Formats: sequence, C-alpha cells, structure tokens
Amino acid sequence: MMTRMLALGALGLSLIGTGCATKKYVTQSIAPVETRVAQTESKNTDQDKQLATQTARIEDMDRDLSQTKEKLTDTDAKATGAAETAKRADDKAAGAQRTATEAATAAEGARTFASNGLNQLERTVDATNKFKLAKSETILFKVNRWTLTDEAKSQLREFAAAATNLDRYTIEVQGFTDKTGSIDYNKTLSEQRAHEVARYLNNEFKIPVRSVAILGSGYAQPVGNDQTSSGRKQNRRVEVRLFVPEAATAVSATPTGN
Repeated sequence: MMTRMLALGALGLSLIGTGCATKKYVTQSIAPVETRVAQTESKNTDQDKQLATQTARIEDMDRDLSQTKEKLTDTDAKATGAAETAKRADDKAAGAQRTATEAATAAEGARTFASNGLNQLERTVDATNKFKLAKSETILFKVNRWTLTDEAKSQLREFAAAATNLDRYTIEVQGFTDKTGSIDYNKTLSEQRAHEVARYLNNEFKIPVRSVAILGSGYAQPVGNDQTSSGRKQNRRVEVRLFVPEAATAVSATPTGN
C-alpha cells in the first residue's frame, strides 16, 4: 500500500509540474501503475503468506526439535539411571560373591580345624588308653624275709614321688624268691613281699589301692644265677613298675637295683 501511494504521489507531482495533464491521460497513465502496484502487493501478500507458512513450519520444527531434545534428554537420563542401577547390581553381586567366597573359606577352615581336632582327639584317646613304662624299682629282701629295709623304703619314697605327680597311672608290684624252699612256700613268700611293698606305698604315700596290681610269682623269672649267693640275692626281690598313659607327660624310666 505504501508503494502505491508513493507511486501515485510521484506521478501527480510529475503531472502538476508539466501543467498539461488531462483526465484521460491521467487515467491512462495511472491505471497501469495501479495494476503493477496491485500485482506487486498481491505478490507481497503471497510472499507474506508463504513467509508466515514457512515461519509456522519452522516454529513447528523448533517445537518438534525441542520435544525430540527433551525425549533424548529423558532417554539419556533413563539410560544413565539404568547404567547406575546395573553398576549397583554388579557391585552387590561382587559383594555377594566375596561374601560367599569368604564363607566358603571359613567353612573349609572350620572343617579342617574340626578334622584336625578330631584326629588329635582320637590320637589322645588312643594314647590315653595305651600305657608305657615310666619308672621301675627293684626292691631286695633278706632270706625268708618280707620286711622292708631302710634302703628299700628310700627307693619306694622316690618311686612314690614320681607317681603322685601324675593324674593317672598304674603300678605293678610283682614279688619273686630264690629257688630255696618249696614251690608253694616260695609263692606265698613272694606274695607277702609284694603285699608289703603295696601296703607301704598306700600307708605312707596314699597311693590308691585301685591303682596297684599285686602278683606273687615265686621262683619264676630269675635274674641271677641261683647257684651263687649273689645270684640268689638278686632273685629275692620285688619289681615295682610305674605305667602311665602315652598321652601323659613322660617320666623317665630309671630302673635301679640288681
């Protein structure tokens, strides 16, 4: 519209300036211009419409792009969240695996410990039920006598000291004679000698009777030549033996006497 007015104004000024314009001339001159102006305005209007359409399309595209960006952002956020969730799950799985491994290791250690303990217990029980000689003494007697000499009492005192330091033990007291006398006499005499030793251990050192085994063997198992005085002296004896469980603290076996 502005272009048309400017064109008409310019034409009017032109005609006024010449002073010879007629109505017909004006009509003939202005009509084409108005037509061109109208065409131009129509084109401008079309262009404005096209521009408006393109602008609307661009705005739609901008909205679509914004929505797409929002969707991408949301998708990225969800993907990041999923990745973090997966990482936490992996961490938990790794922790569970470590815990399971540690538990398996502890269980294996417990089984090994229990097995070793059981084996040790079996060895201990076995050793407790098996006895070994820890100490022995040989007590000598005069002919046809069963009383204890001072030397014999001293020997038994040392023997009892070793026994009373133990929790569990067994004492064997076995009496013997030389060959002089009958078999029955020697058997009785050897028993009297063994009983005298056991009685002394019980009376003087409180050795329990249940821990003492007594046997009279007469002339059996001589250790000396009975044809000589020294040999017969060696045979008139009581052998006292201290046995302890293999699991107990060993007491050195120290046989004495002839």
